[in-house]
Amino acid sequence: MLAALFSFRRLFFILVLKELKTITKGRELLSSITMTLRNSEFPASTYDGWVAQVEKVLKGKSIETLNIESLEGITLKPLYTNRPETGDKHVSRGWKSKPDWKISQHAQGKDPDELILFTKEELDRGSEVAALSEKAAGLFNEKKAAEFLTLENNLHIYIKHSNGEPWINALQNKDVRGVLGRDWGSPDNQTDKWFAEVMDIDSSHPELKSIILSSVSIHQKGANAIQELAYVIAQASNVIQVAEKNGWSAEKVISKMHVEFAVGSDFFLEISKLRAFRAVWRHFASYYQVDTHVSIGTETAQFTKLTQDEHTNMLRSGNEAFAAVLGGADYIYVRPYDCFKDQPSRQAVRAARNILLILKEEMFLQKLIDPAGGSYYIEHLTKDIAEKAWEKFCEIEEDGGITKARNVFMAEVHEIWNRRDQDVRTRKNSLVGMNKYAPAQKTTTEDIPETAGFSWDRLIQKVKNNEIAKVELLTVGELKDYKPRADFVKGVFAAAGVVLNSNVKDAEVVIVCGSDESYVQNLPSIIQMKKPEQKVITAGKFQSDDIDGCLYDGMDMVSFLEDVLFSQKGVSNHEA
Repeated sequence: MLAALFSFRRLFFILVLKELKTITKGRELLSSITMTLRNSEFPASTYDGWVAQVEKVLKGKSIETLNIESLEGITLKPLYTNRPETGDKHVSRGWKSKPDWKISQHAQGKDPDELILFTKEELDRGSEVAALSEKAAGLFNEKKAAEFLTLENNLHIYIKHSNGEPWINALQNKDVRGVLGRDWGSPDNQTDKWFAEVMDIDSSHPELKSIILSSVSIHQKGANAIQELAYVIAQASNVIQVAEKNGWSAEKVISKMHVEFAVGSDFFLEISKLRAFRAVWRHFASYYQVDTHVSIGTETAQFTKLTQDEHTNMLRSGNEAFAAVLGGADYIYVRPYDCFKDQPSRQAVRAARNILLILKEEMFLQKLIDPAGGSYYIEHLTKDIAEKAWEKFCEIEEDGGITKARNVFMAEVHEIWNRRDQDVRTRKNSLVGMNKYAPAQKTTTEDIPETAGFSWDRLIQKVKNNEIAKVELLTVGELKDYKPRADFVKGVFAAAGVVLNSNVKDAEVVIVCGSDESYVQNLPSIIQMKKPEQKVITAGKFQSDDIDGCLYDGMDMVSFLEDVLFSQKGVSNHEA
C-alpha cells in the first residue's frame, strides 16, 4: 500500500504541474523510459540481515543513528516490518458509509454581493459546497445571508461565523444542509450565549452541524499533531458539559459537532493525524456510550505558505490536499497560492480548485476508503499519535479542562513554535523559495503573517527598511575548490534579499570562499591587506583567531545575517 501511495503521489504531482506549465519535459522524460518485465527470484531476507547490510554502509555506526525524533516526541524509524496491534479492523475503515469528500473552496470578495457572485461561479466550476470563512461571513446582514442561502435548492453550506444572529434569522424556511456554526476554540469563549445559538439552529434545522471544534488557530501558532488532537477533544468535553447543563444529552450534542483541522506539509504525519483522530474520538465518545461519528473539515495550512516565491505554495497545497484525502477528510479547502494578498488572483483561485478536481475526477480518490491503511509506517504513526494525544487530553482535563488550562497549554504550543522557528533559521527545515533556493528579488508586506518563514520575512523587511553593510565575496583557489561554498554563501544572502558580488568598493565585510587548504595558504595575506574596520569571515567551519567568524550549514543563519548586515550600522536585532 505504501508503494501505491507513492505512485499516487507521483501521478498527482505530474498532473498539478500542468498549472505551472512545466509538464513538457516530464512527458519527454517519461516517454524515454522503456519498462521490461522479467521473471526473477530473490532469496528471503530477514530484518537482522537488513540491519547488518545497513550498518556496513554506516561503517560501524548503529542503525539507531538513522532514527528521527519528531516534534511530537515520536521516534521515526528507517524501516517498519510489521503492523501494530490495533485490532482486526481500524476505526478509519468503518468511519464512513461511503467514500466521498466535498470540494469546499471559500468564497473570495470584498462585500456580500461579490461573495455571492463568486460562490455562484465556483459552484458552476466544480465546487460542491457554498463555503465562507469567518471573516467573509461577518460581512453579511440578514437580507444578504438569506440571498446566499438560496443560491441553490438543498444548498450544501460550510459557514463559520463570529456573529450568528443574521445567519440564524436567515435560516427560517431555507432548504440547506452542512455546517453553520462558531469556532468553539476561540479565546473569547462565551459558552452560554453560543449554546443558545446552537439550540436556535437545532429548532429549525436539526440536521445542521452547528458546533465547530477547530484546531486551525493553534496549528497557525505552531502546534504539533498531538496538541491539535488533544485540543479538539478537550473542546468537545467542554461543550458536552455546557450542553448537559442546558438539558441536552451527550448523544444529541455530539450529533451537532463538526471538527476542523489544518493540514501541514509533513505528508505521512498529516495522514496519520487524521486517522489517529478517529481512534481518539471513538475512545472519547465511548465514555458517553455514544457511537456517533463527526464530520471532518480540513484546509491546507496557512502556516506552511510563504510570502516569497509564492508559486511554490501550489505544490505545498497539492501535497497537503492529497494528505487530507488519504487521511479521510469530509470537506477540503485549498488555499490559493497568493493567499496573503487582500484578494487572491483568479489564476490562484482556479489552480486551488483544480488541485481538488484532479484528486477527485482524474485520480478517483473519492472512491477509496482509508487508502493509507495497511502501511506499516502509517499504522505505527497513527497508533503513536493517538496514544500520546489521549495522554495530553487527560492532562488538560486533570488541570480543570481547556478553559482553565489554556494558558499552560498555549505556553507548550509556543515551545513548539520556537523549535519550528529554530529549524527554519538553521535551514534544518528547508523552505524552498524562502530559506533555500530563494530568488534575491523580494516582496514585503506591512503586516508579516505568522508562518513557518516568519523570521526570514522579518529579516527581509529589515533589509528593505534599513541601510546594510557592504559585503564582498572573495574566492580563493581553483574553481572546483571555491564554487560549492561560494554558491552556498550566495544562496544564504539571497534568502535575505542581498546579492553578493566580487570587487565591492569600500566593503565592510569580506566573505572568503575556498577549501580549508586554500584558507591556510591565502588567509594570512588577506588579513594583512584588510582595513582595520573590515570584518573577514570564512565559508565553512574553518577555525582561526585572525577571522571574525564563519558561515556554515546548520548555524542560525538569521542571527548571522543580522550581525553581518546591521551590527556596524547601529540597527537593533529587534528593529524592522
